[in-house]
Amino acid sequence: MSKFTTQELDLASDPIILLIKYRMMEKVWDFLKELKEEIRIQLVPLQNKLPKELNISHGKISKGENYKRLPFMVLDFPAFFTRKDILAFRTMFYWGNFISSTFHLQGKYLDEYGRDLIERFRNYEGVYFCVNNSPWEYDYKSNNYVPLNELSSAEVEDHLKNIDFIKFSIKFPIEEMPKRKQDLINFLLEGLKVIQTN
Repeated sequence: MSKFTTQELDLASDPIILLIKYRMMEKVWDFLKELKEEIRIQLVPLQNKLPKELNISHGKISKGENYKRLPFMVLDFPAFFTRKDILAFRTMFYWGNFISSTFHLQGKYLDEYGRDLIERFRNYEGVYFCVNNSPWEYDYKSNNYVPLNELSSAEVEDHLKNIDFIKFSIKFPIEEMPKRKQDLINFLLEGLKVIQTN
């Protein structure tokens, strides 16, 4: 049997820790709900210019307790997912780590908009490019995300030839979350300048 440490016993004896965590996650839910509504308002004038399958009325907030053993909460909005084709903007709160927003393109959306998005974001400070072969990793270790402006055109092209998706992402420290909502929205709007049908 594993021995309990003093730290573990002290934590388990103090209900305030989990109560604070519960309250924090409620506030993160509210933050993402408000973000969704602010995005929706920004998208109304664009609704006839965006791909028709991209739902700009409804978003999905989901949460879990165990992304690499830590709690998280995710807003997918706007987003369209099928097994083959993905066009999604995902905002993620990851406990102890960051708040992030990510463009994820796969299938026909990668073919249609991928290279234009690369050019759009190439010189932006703080935009990361996913170099992993899995689209479902969200940490910012160097085997997953690399600043896009540090990659050569050949490295990006190699990724496009060998991997069937691309992701662009920005992140901020959790303590900056209350003042970064507009930055997350601006990142989306900048990308959507490329993802328009007319």
